[in-house]
Amino acid sequence: MTKIIDTSLRDETGKGEYRVPAVEKALDILEFMANQPDGLTQTEISTGLGRSIHEIYRILLLLEKRGYVVRTKADRLRLSLKLFELAHKHPPVNRLIEAALPIMRDLAANSDQSCHLVVLDGLKVMVALQIDSPLPMRYSVALGSRFPALETSSGAVLIASQPEAERRKVIDRIVETGEAYGTRDEIEARLEAIGDLGYEMRASLVVDACTNISVPVRDHIGAVVAALTVPFIPQRQARFDRAAVLHQTMAAASRISAALGAPEHAV
Repeated sequence: MTKIIDTSLRDETGKGEYRVPAVEKALDILEFMANQPDGLTQTEISTGLGRSIHEIYRILLLLEKRGYVVRTKADRLRLSLKLFELAHKHPPVNRLIEAALPIMRDLAANSDQSCHLVVLDGLKVMVALQIDSPLPMRYSVALGSRFPALETSSGAVLIASQPEAERRKVIDRIVETGEAYGTRDEIEARLEAIGDLGYEMRASLVVDACTNISVPVRDHIGAVVAALTVPFIPQRQARFDRAAVLHQTMAAASRISAALGAPEHAV
């Protein structure tokens, strides 16, 4: 029997890289829309992707039907939270949140500060869990928010924890995007300091009078999988100063890591 090989589905190197145009279009649309929080018209999506409206029309209809895209009253399309919900159903993320939730509730209650759990998402960070301070005045970030990694202490802690070769690649890419928040030497010094201290505590680059306190969270093999961050806001009703909250945050991160099965020496 003769075996027929369809070489049209191979890439330039001759390796078997199969292309699925409809899936590629759908992923292109989702990735493009993820950076457009205000929503887009079909024409804007078409122009942004360099594809004709005819190419994307049916894909958009399907994404809307399946709940990945929603239409606003102004007839603009934006992403729903379905991808975020799916990510939270993924076992590693789900386990992380389940382990962190009660500990972060204790941290907020016993520090008088809000706290959030952040994971790295490419060159950005995403807020996976948020717990508000018990005080009437508080600062918190929206669940699912994404920020340039080095705009945040969470991102700096996560990047600092990566193997050197990977860390250098990430820094290169961040510098290329123009979201480095400092020179390369300043970035490397910042990450080295985090490596030495095991945390970052510094003035927020975004919110005046806020001090970011961020500590790594480790998994069962000792790898850093998240950052536990407290945006410390001083106020009269708060019972604890920054040093005390740093200690509480480090203890909470250790408890979450232990719940994830991190080796004792890594906690």
